[in-house]
Amino acid sequence: MNSKVTAVLLISLLLGCKGTGIEPGEVAAMTKGYLFIDNFGNYCSRGGLVTLIDGDSYLAINSVPTEYEGFSTAPLPVWIRYEREKLDTCYIEPNRINILSIRKRE
Repeated sequence: MNSKVTAVLLISLLLGCKGTGIEPGEVAAMTKGYLFIDNFGNYCSRGGLVTLIDGDSYLAINSVPTEYEGFSTAPLPVWIRYEREKLDTCYIEPNRINILSIRKRE
């Protein structure tokens, strides 16, 4: 009986020890929706995926997989790798990013 209890405890411990699924360089984020075009910005504005990272909103200016684009993009917890877009005369806003990888959080 004692060995059965030990075996059950070992199995439940092993099954419960899942990792978070995070990979190096990834951060937790939440998609907020997809902005199709920013007509009220400067002459070179464009749309993109709006993402919430550590309480701040960022606009992804590169293309992302189609499941994250469009009107049906609901808030979704994701893991992303990103880099900040370099500031230039066209984009003076600091919250523009290039998403290097994106995947749903489980």
